[in-house]
Amino acid sequence: MTTIGELLGEKADDIARDSISIGDVHILPLSRTEGITPKNGEATRNKFFIVLGFDADGNIIGGIVINSNVNQHLSTSITDYLMPISKEQLPFLNHNSFVNCSHLVTVKREKFNKSTLRGQIADKELLNLIVATVIESPYSNKQQLIEFGIIKH
Repeated sequence: MTTIGELLGEKADDIARDSISIGDVHILPLSRTEGITPKNGEATRNKFFIVLGFDADGNIIGGIVINSNVNQHLSTSITDYLMPISKEQLPFLNHNSFVNCSHLVTVKREKFNKSTLRGQIADKELLNLIVATVIESPYSNKQQLIEFGIIKH
């Protein structure tokens, strides 16, 4: 059966990019450019990405990633900002995971398309807790937080 996305082609991707909202969770192929270390010699690594804000032009999106496991080699100053999240909270996860609230990741809008959206954090308390944790992190860049509208200056 043909889907609407298939019928619309690239237009569906444009519509998807124009509909990105704070709290949306997408699965994106991220690379060193976005601060993600791919594994096994690959160029990218698929990561769940939670949208937290947009730059003034709407071209760059600030957010954070979800990690399946805690890297045991990270310092506690980073692991203190890894928030546990369960499959019950985000049913599209394959297993309980960790939201990396230590710092923002920036992604260009072109990475998003009709097939990247996995769900949304509908629980506003949870989303507010994630944002507050990002703001508190000593690794968060205040200028980025302002640029993406996460905090006011």
